[in-house]
Amino acid sequence: MNCPSLPLLFDNSVRVFLRQARPSKIVFVNIAILDETGELERKDKSALKKIAQLVLKELGVPEDSELSISFIDDIKMRELNLSYRQIDRTTDVLSFPQNEGPDFTILGDIIISLDTARRHSISYDVTLHEELKKLVIHGVLHLLGHNHKKKKETQIMREKEKELSLIVKEL
Repeated sequence: MNCPSLPLLFDNSVRVFLRQARPSKIVFVNIAILDETGELERKDKSALKKIAQLVLKELGVPEDSELSISFIDDIKMRELNLSYRQIDRTTDVLSFPQNEGPDFTILGDIIISLDTARRHSISYDVTLHEELKKLVIHGVLHLLGHNHKKKKETQIMREKEKELSLIVKEL
């Protein structure tokens, strides 16, 4: 869900590099992965960061963009969902676009409930990694203005999610 601005959780010490079509051109995308649950391993965080990098590159996000992805539990997610959307239950992912910085390069925050993602992975018979990959893609699309409030918007967003899922399939 796309939510109003939340203070950016970005840590400036994190910098990742993306190569564009021209090998001499490097795009710097600042991505902070924050695990408030303490449950994700370093390799999981690294893989999710690579997924976010590739998705942002594919979507043509400008150089020096900043993104924060946080993993929390259902209790904290329910509190955020109530505070920002007035819905008193947990959800899988919330996006808080910032739309600030030079050329709107501060993308914002994606908040993912690890508890809900785990339950969904069991329900959908996929790995937790596959579910988290889907939620990262979904959250990025919300930050970039995609929505699913209307039928046509939902169709466009789902098509983009499928396209991006194929691109990051092997990650």
